[in-house]
Amino acid sequence: MRTRHPPGRRAGEARTDRRGFTLLEALGGVALAAILAGVATVRLVELVDSARLAGAARTIATALRLARGRALAAGGSLEVRLDAVRMVLELHDGGGALLETRWLPAGVRFAALPARDRVQFGGLGTAQNATVTLSAGARARSVIVNQRGRVRVQ
Repeated sequence: MRTRHPPGRRAGEARTDRRGFTLLEALGGVALAAILAGVATVRLVELVDSARLAGAARTIATALRLARGRALAAGGSLEVRLDAVRMVLELHDGGGALLETRWLPAGVRFAALPARDRVQFGGLGTAQNATVTLSAGARARSVIVNQRGRVRVQ
C-alpha cells in the first residue's frame, strides 16, 4: 500500500510549514506594543492639556467680552479681577459688588496677569491694555485686551 503525501513533499521529509510564533517574535511584538502605548499615553496627556488650555483661554476671553458688553449696556464701569492664588476670575460692577465667578479648569494656571490683577472696562467699552497668560504643562496661551476693549486669544 502506498502512502499519499501532500504535493511537493516526499516520504520521510519533515514538515516545514510552521504555524504560530517563536518566543522571540512574541517578545518583540509585546515590546513594540509597549513602546507604542507609552508614546500614545504621552500624546494623549499633551492633547488633554492643550484642550483644557484652549477652553480656559476661551472662557477668559468670553468673560472679558461679556464684561465689556455689560459696561456698554449700563454706561458704567465693570471690572474683571483675576486671582492667581484661587485660580478664579470675578466680575464686579462699578461699586465693587460681585456679579459672577468663574474658575479655571484643573491643570491650568495664570502664568502672567495684568497690572493690579484686573481689567477694567469703561462705559464706552474702552479698557486699559492688558494681557492674561495661561499655562498648562509646557503650553501657554494669552488673552489680549486692547485700549478699545477688543479681546483676542493668541
